[in-house]
Amino acid sequence: MHDKAHLRGFTLIELLVVIAIIAIVAAILFPVFAQAREKARQTSCLSNTKQIAYGISMYLQDWDETFFNLPWPGPGGYDGQTPSLTQFWTEVVMPYIKNTGVFRCPSTSENEHVGTANYPSVNYVVTYGLNEMLLGRQSWMRGDPNFGGPIPMTLAALERPAEIGLVGDSTRWFIWGSFVCWEDLDRDGRYEGYWCSSDQTRQVCPGGDWFYGYPRHFEGINVVYADTHAAFSGKRARSQARNTQWGCYFYMRVKVWLP
Repeated sequence: MHDKAHLRGFTLIELLVVIAIIAIVAAILFPVFAQAREKARQTSCLSNTKQIAYGISMYLQDWDETFFNLPWPGPGGYDGQTPSLTQFWTEVVMPYIKNTGVFRCPSTSENEHVGTANYPSVNYVVTYGLNEMLLGRQSWMRGDPNFGGPIPMTLAALERPAEIGLVGDSTRWFIWGSFVCWEDLDRDGRYEGYWCSSDQTRQVCPGGDWFYGYPRHFEGINVVYADTHAAFSGKRARSQARNTQWGCYFYMRVKVWLP
């Protein structure tokens, strides 16, 4: 017959110690698992941008290395009927990509479709933004008060295309990042602070616009550069951005995105 003294269970203190150890281990491992998942999403997002880069590269080959125009659905001084002037940018490169899913970063919770009365065919989510300055800016942005049609931008016009961001992680699909950017007639770029945040400031950046991507991946972003290569720009670039007016675009001669 067994001695009942040897059949006793754990004491309350022992159970609490075990629970505390499990909690500590979980606290250590859960962030590691979360980082691993985000790293996988970052890699998937980079794959998206590489496919977008391929589509843009094919487009440039077909159009004598001329970038597509900034989408502008209204009449604005031209007839508004020419697809190359009014078609949304994802639709321009879609014939080369044939996959709407590549325009949505896997790290985003965004579910708003672009499709509106102006772009009814774009019935999918787009979470990558454009560098407005490269995409056939309206002539009024270049100092023409008569507001003519877009003026095409060519790859040959860029001094260092491998250092200039074209498409990147963004919170909105029209212009890059969570800033509302435009260029005044005097060529001073302006931005509004983050949408839906307390930073509702407005600043002037002489000579151009501000282009900030949205850092979804470990405070970094995936970028398609103007030479159509895609790469990840990490925390170092974000850090330098805050100190050097990174993104202040000046006649296509400064680094908009740091490699």
